Amino acid sequence: MGMSMSSRREYLGTMCQRYKKASTREEKSKLIDEVVNTFGYHRKYAIQALNSSKVVLKKAVKRCRPIQYIQALPAIQLVWEALDYPCAERLHPVLVSTAELLSTHGELSLTPEIRLQISQISRATLARRLKRMPSPKSGRALPGRRSNNLLTKIPVACYDWNEAEPGALEIDLVEHNGGSSFGIYAYTLDVVDVVSGYSRRRAILGHDQAGVHRELAAIIKDWPTPVWCLHCDNGSEFISVNLISFCQKNNLTFTRSRPYKKNDNAHVEQKNLQYVREIVGYERYDTPEAVEWLNQVYACLDPYANLFLPMRKVIAKERCRSHVYKKFDIARTPFQRLVETDSMTLRARLTHQNQLKTGNPLELHRQLEKLLHKGSSSLQEAIGP
Repeated sequence: MGMSMSSRREYLGTMCQRYKKASTREEKSKLIDEVVNTFGYHRKYAIQALNSSKVVLKKAVKRCRPIQYIQALPAIQLVWEALDYPCAERLHPVLVSTAELLSTHGELSLTPEIRLQISQISRATLARRLKRMPSPKSGRALPGRRSNNLLTKIPVACYDWNEAEPGALEIDLVEHNGGSSFGIYAYTLDVVDVVSGYSRRRAILGHDQAGVHRELAAIIKDWPTPVWCLHCDNGSEFISVNLISFCQKNNLTFTRSRPYKKNDNAHVEQKNLQYVREIVGYERYDTPEAVEWLNQVYACLDPYANLFLPMRKVIAKERCRSHVYKKFDIARTPFQRLVETDSMTLRARLTHQNQLKTGNPLELHRQLEKLLHKGSSSLQEAIGP
């Protein structure tokens, strides 16, 4: 007989109840005969099934697990906002420490129960909770960009950096032309330490070699570790006599990437996207006021990114057919990575530790949002309706 398994269970459950209520031998024998004829069971197995103490007739009940860590969700969302909405892999290692920091600044009330829940939540559970939280971050789309005898004096370098020695800097310029290269417009000079991910930015109007060299020298002078190498692309703003002389005078190794190979400058290219394009966008900035506004944004962004925003680094890659599997280290801030290398100058370490103690990441995030809103409003007024 073509019965489904659920129908079999239901029928057999009914027959069990009737069999147990049967008072005479004849009634029980008839019920056994019916089960044997219906299912084709052996008579002994049919008797065993009808005498079974198990409850066969059951309705499937959907399990509803209670939501865990519900008290900690508002605190987690506040920490997530303070760190600019990172993924769970970057957020999880610094969740407790950032919550405690925000608590000291009065941004959230960290009770023992909430702190316990935050410390107990796993990375996978955190990822599931973050999926349900709305993130205001949005992506945008890209425009485009563009060497002499000096190239022969600057060696091409394509190698794995010494991960134990900070001070190798990748440098690049990001143009803010709004898609049109006509006239003079602003550029962002982006400087990144390869080992730690520590970075700084500075906006300038135009990209003349003297201006770029001046801003780069100022950044290097205030860098928290000794600098030993500069690595750039093949842009004419870097391929200059001034910069070559500066590197020779300060005993800096000066190298450049291969033409049209962005991966040779991968660390700074990644920061170009994360901390320039995703922050100030692709609009045209071509006035001194716009450059001043960009530098105000970077003055707020640089300590926020270096002291509070955790980052992960790839420590291993494995290719399996068409897939590349990457293994990452534990997320840490650029400042934490510099401290681990023990390469910072004493003055820089004390300055950064003081900023870390007194700084409020949520307040820095709010200041950054206000500056970006102000710049967006000014841009709309300049463009007109």
